[in-house]
Amino acid sequence: MTMNNSENMIDLVYDALEGFEDLEKYHREHGTASLLILTQFNGPIAVETARLLGPDIDGKRVVEIGAGVGFLACEMAKRAASVIAIESDPAWTWVFTKSLYRHKPPNLTWIFGAAESVADFIQADVAVICTRSGQEAMKTVAGRMAPKVIFPLDGTN
Repeated sequence: MTMNNSENMIDLVYDALEGFEDLEKYHREHGTASLLILTQFNGPIAVETARLLGPDIDGKRVVEIGAGVGFLACEMAKRAASVIAIESDPAWTWVFTKSLYRHKPPNLTWIFGAAESVADFIQADVAVICTRSGQEAMKTVAGRMAPKVIFPLDGTN
């Protein structure tokens, strides 16, 4: 996805969902949280984040919880043995689908849904949580998937 195209699509999502009551209802019904704020909102940010994560993800099996539109997942897949990206908010999944055909690496698996619903089926070396939505719940479920949990935004692991 090109920078301008992705930014335009992200802006469309922000505009379309502002004040959208069904968004809150959806997250209540599905037990998920979304602040509707992307932390990895363009390629250059994701490239730098993946570079900083390099020592922890190189050659490893990685699960990203709260993958947003997939920028970081795609960049981590260039370094990791495999990446499973999980996103519960359909708004971001829609944006990623548009670029999926052009940019998704073969070692990246995308899961749309709540991480809790697949936690017992995923075994990774490292879990990456690069979001500000529902961090405590994500930390708990990430610990079920991987022995090491990293929060790049907070600098903790």
